Amino acid sequence: MEAISRYGTPPTRLISMMKSFEYPFRNVKAGDKFAILTDDQMDPLIWQAMMGSLHAKGAEACLALYPKRAHHCADPSPMAIGAAKEADVVIAMTTTALNSGTPGLRKIRSEGGATGKTPIWLWEEINQEILIDGGGSCDEADVVEMCRIQGRMGEICDAGKTIRVTTPGGSDLTADITGYPDGALARRWGAIPFERNPETDRFGTSPGTWPFGEFHVEPLAGTANGRIVWDHTGQHPAGQWHEPVTLEIENGKVVEISGGHEADQIKAYLDAYGDENSLTVGGEISIGTNPKCPPYTGNMRSEKKRYGAMHFGIGHGADRGEVVSRLRLEAISDRVTMVVDDEHVLAENGKILV
Repeated sequence: MEAISRYGTPPTRLISMMKSFEYPFRNVKAGDKFAILTDDQMDPLIWQAMMGSLHAKGAEACLALYPKRAHHCADPSPMAIGAAKEADVVIAMTTTALNSGTPGLRKIRSEGGATGKTPIWLWEEINQEILIDGGGSCDEADVVEMCRIQGRMGEICDAGKTIRVTTPGGSDLTADITGYPDGALARRWGAIPFERNPETDRFGTSPGTWPFGEFHVEPLAGTANGRIVWDHTGQHPAGQWHEPVTLEIENGKVVEISGGHEADQIKAYLDAYGDENSLTVGGEISIGTNPKCPPYTGNMRSEKKRYGAMHFGIGHGADRGEVVSRLRLEAISDRVTMVVDDEHVLAENGKILV
C-alpha cells in the first residue's frame, strides 16, 4: 500500500499488471465464459487488465459493474447474479467481501447453470500493489510449495479432534474440529488452484482465490471457547488498526467485544448489518501460507494470506454449512501458534512447522 499512497495508480501500471494474471489464467481456453462482478470503488485498471488477459486467451468476459454494497457479504445486484448464472466461472472482484454465504452466490455455487456447479474465484479488495509486488506475484513453484504445506496441515487436522490457537497479542482459543468427511481438508487445501476437471474439462471447485495461500479449519458449531484478539486489521473498519479488539467466546458464541475505537466500530457495524447468528463462531480459523504478502498493509485480501498470520471469522462458515448468518466478519491475529490434539504443532509464533 505504500507505493499506492505515495504515487497513486498510474494507468501505465497495466504493463506490469498483465503478468499477474499469467498463473491464475494459465488454463483458460477459447470459449470459456467469465462473469466479473465488481463495484464502483474498485480500481478500473484492474478489471481492464483482467478482461484484456481473458480476451487474449479467447475467452468471453462479461463485466457486471454496480454501486458498492453497503456492507460485506451483501448480495451483488440481482442483474449481476443473472449474468453470473450464465458463466463458467465467476470472479468476485469487489471492494466488499463476497463469499458463499451471500444468498445469491450461495445459489450460484450450489446450483450453477445447466451444466452444473459454478466456481467462484474470490479476489475482493485486490489492488495493484498486491498483484504486482505482493502475493499476486507468485509463480508455479511458489504455489506448489504452498499446496504442499497446506496439504500436510490438512492431513493432521483430518486426523485430529481439537485445535488450540494462541498469539502473543493474547488469543487463546480451543475448538472441536471433528465431523469433516474423511480426508476433506487435505484434499481441499492441497489442491492446485485454477485447475480444470480432467473428466468434464470444466474449471473445478478447487481453491480460486488470488493471492493464493491459506489453510483453514472450521470449528464445530458450539465448541469454540476462549479469547481471540484481532490485533492488525479486518474487513471492518478498513485499514491498519491502532487498538486491538478482543472477542470473548463461550460455547461457540461471541459474548463480549472490547477494545478502543475499532471495537466500537465493529459493534456498531454488527448492530447495523448483522443478526444474532453473526456472533456465532462458524467462520474459519485460518493461517496464511504466502510469504510474498507483506505485513502492515491494512488490506484483508493480502493480510489473510500472509505467512504466519491468522484470520479468524465470526458468522457463517465456509465449509460445514451449519451456521447461516447475514454477516461473516473476519480480522487478523498475528504470529499464530496452532496445535492439534495438544500434540501436533502446525505453527509456532507465526512459523509453520509442517
